[in-house]
Amino acid sequence: MGYGPSVAQDWGNFALVTGGASGALTGLLFVAVSLSRERIAGHPALRGQAGQTLVLLVLPLLLAVVLVLPGASRSALGGLLVAMAVATGGAMVIIGRGKKPTGPGSEDRLARLLDRVSPNLVVVLLALVGGCLQLAGEDGLYWVAAASTMSLVGGVVNAWLFLTRS
Repeated sequence: MGYGPSVAQDWGNFALVTGGASGALTGLLFVAVSLSRERIAGHPALRGQAGQTLVLLVLPLLLAVVLVLPGASRSALGGLLVAMAVATGGAMVIIGRGKKPTGPGSEDRLARLLDRVSPNLVVVLLALVGGCLQLAGEDGLYWVAAASTMSLVGGVVNAWLFLTRS
């Protein structure tokens, strides 16, 4: 019950594009954080946001790796996607524990802004729905594509805000 060559090739191309973009944008995040490392390191809310942004930018790379696994069955792919969505959600919760802004300072304003624009929950839910559909024997890869795309866009917005507001 694997995918045919044309479907695998189509998703392989998508994985190549999103995986490459994910790697490049992860590098951008490291630049953004390193330019403001003292400010970010000294503020728990910004550290949490930077960590969650890293998860957002690495997720499409991991999803790309899963999509190009040779000969993966629909159910194996679904299981991997569900596990990845659960792990990503758990990482977001753990990283975000100490990120509550506490005051009116510029770091707190930036942290609140990042919290409002970051699509963390939506990305995890899209990947989870895609994995569950795969497990049910349906094609959930378009949901995974939406999760990858939204994750990249959210990561870029967060990295941009780190660069311009820090």
